[in-house]
Amino acid sequence: MNLRHLYTRAESASFLDGVSAALQHRLQSGLGRTPIGDRLRGDWLGHPVHPVLVTIPIGAWTSSLVFDLVLRDSRSARRLIGLGLATVPPALATGWADWSERDVRQRRVGLIHAASNGAGIAFMVASFRRHKRRPGLGATALNVLGMAAVGAGGALGGHLVYGQGAGLDMGTPNDGPAFDPVLADVESEPEAHPGDGHRHHALSQEGHS
Repeated sequence: MNLRHLYTRAESASFLDGVSAALQHRLQSGLGRTPIGDRLRGDWLGHPVHPVLVTIPIGAWTSSLVFDLVLRDSRSARRLIGLGLATVPPALATGWADWSERDVRQRRVGLIHAASNGAGIAFMVASFRRHKRRPGLGATALNVLGMAAVGAGGALGGHLVYGQGAGLDMGTPNDGPAFDPVLADVESEPEAHPGDGHRHHALSQEGHS
């Protein structure tokens, strides 16, 4: 069973449609095209904010795993786990705002993506507490489990965007060169042709004759 087959099964999870429709209705009723909803979806930025925000907890948790497994620094690992947990709320808010605008198949994948990430967050909370009370192998194991769940959720999130095109502008592709204002100024000037100088000189001579 390869990843493509798993992605297809996630897209075909029609048993989630009832929950999906109810949750979408609740989110649309609360956010819809309101100023808050528009900000959460990244209308002010020109693209979704969620993919940007999720890099903070993922980066912090990946670093915490290095401190746990390689450097054996439980205190620093706990601080990094805490930093990741502190940045989860805005990542969740923007993710759900995006999800509420998606089509049926995308929402199916999105729900599984959210469930996997939810499990990862729960493991990270448990690891954070364990690091404080009794650091050691148990705290590290919870950290590993959390990263595994978040990694699976990240793979689904990648398929949601790049496989299903969620949040991507699918308009006419622009394959031309990038706009360069310097070149644009040069191209706007009248083009000089060979012989123009000679003709200009001849006309000047006629005017003086």
